[in-house]
Amino acid sequence: MSVPRFHLPEAAPGVRLELPAHQAHHAREVLRLRPGTPVRVFDGSGNEYEGQIEELQRRHATLRLGRPVDPRPESPLRIVLAFSALKGDRMEWVIQKATELGVAEIRPLVSMRTDATARPALLGTRQDRWDKVASGAAEQCGRAVVPHIAPTVLLDQLLAEPFEGARLMFSAEGGAPLRTLPANTSALLLVGPPGGWESSELEHAARAGFRALSLGPRILRTETAAVAAIAALQALWGDLG
Repeated sequence: MSVPRFHLPEAAPGVRLELPAHQAHHAREVLRLRPGTPVRVFDGSGNEYEGQIEELQRRHATLRLGRPVDPRPESPLRIVLAFSALKGDRMEWVIQKATELGVAEIRPLVSMRTDATARPALLGTRQDRWDKVASGAAEQCGRAVVPHIAPTVLLDQLLAEPFEGARLMFSAEGGAPLRTLPANTSALLLVGPPGGWESSELEHAARAGFRALSLGPRILRTETAAVAAIAALQALWGDLG
């Protein structure tokens, strides 16, 4: 059985920390842990430590941290995933799977065809929930790094930002196969909303240095395209396969 892992940003060698209520509940009621159980704790920035549960109640738990341990390696490819905000569970599913696949940063955006029910993301109302989803996914998959989830922006704002690396825009309207690109150490992946990009958005992205790419002959949902693009790029330039 794998050692239970917890994300606590304040983690450091030898300190005594208290788990947040939701993590304490999970440790006791779901994982069935007990005082004395060895655990691992990571800070979300790449550092991980041995630990042990000292006290565990229904919604209260304390941990004592020990020596640092070597975390799992991060991908040599820095991926920033920028995709049209989705409603409800679909958005959380993409964040979870992107974290598992090793992305460094997630950039929710709003474009012309973004679903109206997802547009309130611009107000930041789901930010805390999305951060927890990424944190939980990192706990489960063994990463010591939790990807940063940036505030939601309009597409035009994102296109105007500088980025050092490959700028890739996936479109159902067609484009070059991903395998034809020269390798890079960082990539910004741009995935559109249900219904695809408007022609004006494709033109604006091209002027901003984005290269139009295809993920094959089938039309993919936004969440499928996002995960497929990450996996394909990690297989080509990163640490999959």
